Amino acid sequence: MVREGYGRLRQKNGSTSRGTMSSDRNGSSERITTLVLRAQDGDVDSFERLVDTYQAPLLRLAFRMLGNRADAEDVAQESLMNAWVKLDLLETPQAFPTWLYRQAVNKCRDILRSPRRDSTVPIDEAPEGNPVWTDTRASSDPQRAAENSSSMDALSAMLQKLPAEQRACWILREQTELSYGEISQTLAIPEATVRGRLARARKTLANEMKEWQ
Repeated sequence: MVREGYGRLRQKNGSTSRGTMSSDRNGSSERITTLVLRAQDGDVDSFERLVDTYQAPLLRLAFRMLGNRADAEDVAQESLMNAWVKLDLLETPQAFPTWLYRQAVNKCRDILRSPRRDSTVPIDEAPEGNPVWTDTRASSDPQRAAENSSSMDALSAMLQKLPAEQRACWILREQTELSYGEISQTLAIPEATVRGRLARARKTLANEMKEWQ
């Protein structure tokens, strides 16, 4: 979905070349900053590399926020397309990750507030064995793989019971692995508020997990 959009962007910008996908999936901050600067100069290939780095984390973030794969795909694509269109407005290239995650979280909030978003929206299970959605390592042990899949499905259901603001903090910390300061920047809230929401989310999830076990 996102790839097709950037295919059109390459045509629009007269570029037909494709760069080699970096093997560093998480990427160093220096590499990200360099790619952002090049993309701001109109290098579509550099932005493609940013897509390679952040598409899967965005999908996981949105899926855990919304519990729906179709909505998560829309959020990831719209966030990346919006980042491309507004990239020139980003004054601090080093802030690209938190800037991008902020857009995704805000889009998730909009969907959660939407009139169509009610109890009838199904909570999807993550596709088994697909790390784009689950971020878990494949196991050669079928029983362990099944247990992991079951645990992730249970976690998805539990996360949906959290208030959206607590859910966002927990996902950004525990799954996206942002620092407290980065979460504070992403959500535009004080760091103390981040810590408070995380503490409440962790307590609720711990209690829910005891009942599930």
